[in-house]
Amino acid sequence: MPAKPCHNLAMKKNKVETFKGTGGQILIRQLKTFGIQRVSSVAGESYLAALDALVDEPEIDIITCRQEGGAAFMAESWGKLDNQTPGICFVTRGPGVTNAAIGVHTAMQDSTPLIVFMGQVGRGEKNREAFQEINVPQVFGGLAKWATEITDPARIPEIITRAFHCTVSGRPGPVVIGLPEDMLTEIADVTIAQPLNTQAVGLSSAQINQIKDALAQASKPVLLLGGSGWSDQGCKDIATFASAAHLPVIASFRRHDLFHHKDGNYVGELGTGPNPALIQSLQESDLWIVMGARLNEIATQGYTLPSAPNPRQKIIHIHQSADETNKVYQTAQGFTADLNNSAAALAAATSQFDGRGWEGWKRSLREKYEQWTEIDTASLPTWNGADMTAIFAHLRDVLPADSIITTDAGNFSGWAQRYLRYGRPARLLAPISGAMGYSVPAAIGAAIAHPQRLTLGICGDGGFMMNGQELASAMHHKAKPIIMICNNNMYGTIRMHQERDYPGRISATALTNPDFVALAKSYGAFGALVKNADDFPAIWKQAQNSGRAAVIEVQMDARQTTTQSKP
Repeated sequence: MPAKPCHNLAMKKNKVETFKGTGGQILIRQLKTFGIQRVSSVAGESYLAALDALVDEPEIDIITCRQEGGAAFMAESWGKLDNQTPGICFVTRGPGVTNAAIGVHTAMQDSTPLIVFMGQVGRGEKNREAFQEINVPQVFGGLAKWATEITDPARIPEIITRAFHCTVSGRPGPVVIGLPEDMLTEIADVTIAQPLNTQAVGLSSAQINQIKDALAQASKPVLLLGGSGWSDQGCKDIATFASAAHLPVIASFRRHDLFHHKDGNYVGELGTGPNPALIQSLQESDLWIVMGARLNEIATQGYTLPSAPNPRQKIIHIHQSADETNKVYQTAQGFTADLNNSAAALAAATSQFDGRGWEGWKRSLREKYEQWTEIDTASLPTWNGADMTAIFAHLRDVLPADSIITTDAGNFSGWAQRYLRYGRPARLLAPISGAMGYSVPAAIGAAIAHPQRLTLGICGDGGFMMNGQELASAMHHKAKPIIMICNNNMYGTIRMHQERDYPGRISATALTNPDFVALAKSYGAFGALVKNADDFPAIWKQAQNSGRAAVIEVQMDARQTTTQSKP
């Protein structure tokens, strides 16, 4: 029998809070003390004591989801938006947490702070393959940054403190914590840990001098920004530095929102479907200053730009984790430093940088970017469906400056990456992991976190069907994202590769879809169909004014697979 819960036994004195309660109560009180305002969940009997404790902490909202993958993606979106506070997700053992594993994988590849709490079998049943039992460190040890279990309620403050530090420090990432159900009902006396107060170290003056010396020897330098942990002030500071040094700035894959696209120093992104003219020009570059980005496969175009492991270009790599510098590429300098403090130090040293010598190089790259993103609506081709380029031309004109955009993996995301304008406060939440099914729960999560801002979730018909059921969660919690389904009745990206590598041998990529508009309306959401791009502006306005979650289905021509496709 579970122990009788003890309520309202907290005492604060000189910032020391002692607390007596069940493991579930201690856990929730600790999360509240660390500033957690909401958690996503799919309820399970294995952590009922934690759910019960949430009743007594109404300051923490419980966002009820319909599938654990959606719950994990939703929490991951909160970690992306905040960067300094992890998203929190609660799921049950076995099938529940393995469903949530996709969110753990995404948080790891995307360097997102996330903590997944998993109900677990009782301590006396461990290692017997009890009902839904899994070995948390074994299953998630290679997928998460840290995976553990709490076996003693008295150690909850200690382990939660370590988890919060682990998830945001160095290269941020996910933590998975198992919660044996009998541990959650056991009573303990604890001292609640207070919020972490750590000091991150930025670039030193000596390191800034090394950057200055490297720039003095360069003729075609670039600044590549990426990674997580950036604050709005950090983005402002790095823009100040780039402007003073006349540096062309590139965003790494799906990190477009780190630098304002209207800034004359921004020259494009390195992701899927980048500007071919930018790629060609970067072959001539001689210095890369990389801040926060992992030099992974997509950012380096398959480890060819620069070529691995010994690049022709000199690389100065600044990252929060020493494990990332010299991971694949031999760098000229690898600096382990906090990104925001480093940006502040560079901004304070602007008088030391004079980049007028490569102003022409920067201007040339900027012109290539402007040409690549220009849309001449008068000369767009005619498709057997709604033209995606015309739709994104309208979105670029009407999206508010503080919009939050979420995307799935898929070719449709190429339009959002090429044509939309980002830069704080506008945000892009998109899975570097390439996970389908991300956009809908992430958009709902963003709309819950920032109800005053417009949130647009962009997905394909394949990705929507992976987590579209979270529309029920949006309606339940009165979230109002706009979901745009780019429907070509197939797994479009895979079909494109299939037709390239195995022409004439189509297999396993055609889809039979429901009536998406009727499905949206069945949830109580707004739903509308766009068959022609000319109809999109009016329907977009209706969706905005609907006062509830909205779904816009865009019927595409299956031949329009990329931004460069022709009829």
